[in-house]
Amino acid sequence: MTGDRGPSRRLGLGSRLALAIGLAVAIVILVAGLAVQVAVVERFDAYLADVRQERYAEVVAATATLVQEQGDLRLRKQDLRRLAVLAGGLLVLRDVDGNEVARIDSLPGTGGAGAAAEPPVDLPITVDGQLVGTLEVLPLTGTAPAGTTAAPAVFRESTVQILALAGAGVVLASILVTFLLARRLTRPLRGLAVAARRVEGGDLAVRVPIPADAESHDLAVAFNSMAEGLGRSEALRQRSASDLAHELGTPVTVLTGRLQALADGAVPPDPEHLAAARDAAEEVRRLVGDLQDLVAAEGAALRRSPSRVDLRDIVARAAASSQALFDAEGVAVDLSGVDAGAPVEVDADARQLERVLVNLLTNAATYTPGGGTVSLSVSRQESIAQVRVRDTGPGIPGEHVGHVFERFYRADPARGRTPGRPGGSGIGLTVARDLATANRGSLTVESTGPTGTTFLLELPGSE
Repeated sequence: MTGDRGPSRRLGLGSRLALAIGLAVAIVILVAGLAVQVAVVERFDAYLADVRQERYAEVVAATATLVQEQGDLRLRKQDLRRLAVLAGGLLVLRDVDGNEVARIDSLPGTGGAGAAAEPPVDLPITVDGQLVGTLEVLPLTGTAPAGTTAAPAVFRESTVQILALAGAGVVLASILVTFLLARRLTRPLRGLAVAARRVEGGDLAVRVPIPADAESHDLAVAFNSMAEGLGRSEALRQRSASDLAHELGTPVTVLTGRLQALADGAVPPDPEHLAAARDAAEEVRRLVGDLQDLVAAEGAALRRSPSRVDLRDIVARAAASSQALFDAEGVAVDLSGVDAGAPVEVDADARQLERVLVNLLTNAATYTPGGGTVSLSVSRQESIAQVRVRDTGPGIPGEHVGHVFERFYRADPARGRTPGRPGGSGIGLTVARDLATANRGSLTVESTGPTGTTFLLELPGSE
């Protein structure tokens, strides 16, 4: 149970992707927002500084005018108050030696309160080009130069707050959008996970919808192909088990019956009955060997050792190894179509190709009447190497042609049971077809009729 709950506590791919993208977008937005905020604040502060400097210039000009009119730095209190309001701060008027001449410690409307917002600003006072004193201004918090309002400062603070709130909102929105997008993008993966668990549970008929996007499309197609392959493999396994039981059933029953009859004394243990029991046992052994060959052929692609070989040599070796069978069947072998012509080279596993041809020759010898002929030819059609095996048998009935490569299939079951004849299990052509496929080739029935059947083996030729 703990193992089952563990994966559910882990973030899925969609969640991790959403968090990663959302975090990246949030960082970008935060950096961009901070940069914008700093730029706006700097530009706005520069604007306010320019406005203040303009007002300070007006204060200096007004102070110089008053000093020139009165002929003294000792300005009247009401004049100083007007200057303080114009400057938006406290004032200290000093002479050229730095001695204090007059001071304004409060502004009208501030109740005598207010703290210095910035360091004091010294404004030189000149009259007719001669320095006569210095006006020291201490700007106060919450005040503004005369002719202006506190709106710029309020706007500045509001702008900072709006930018901060907008940045936070955009960050949250980006995380939400990326999370929803990631969930949508990974929806096919979640569907695949569910389907994979169903396949694991034995439901091989499950398929997933094919999404429109290329990556998920390819993944879904691959999964469906895999599920179809597993379904075919399972059906083949079940069919093989059924075929095996059926094929072994007859010879095992015969063997068991004969041995039981011998054990019960129902028949004497003479050479005839012992030979019949031996033939039944040999049938079982041969069938087991054929099944082993079939299993080996199905995995031939993994075990093949390709090399460049001349098909004419492979055909000649196969014919030589099958000669004893042809002699026993009274069937001639015609190699005139093999010996003539230039080499026909292919890149394939020589032993597997020889087994293909031996199986074809065995099949031809089995179904060719005594006195008949099996002809072999090797040729090259453009980039394809071809081997034809033609017999002079009765041909394959039309309804059976499409089944000759199926395992355990026999067009003439009775003949397959004839004692002493090779083949007959319906596996030889299946093995030959699988080995041909393993070597990137194909094996087909090219033609069949009353005068004989031709099998065609095609392989990609060497460059």
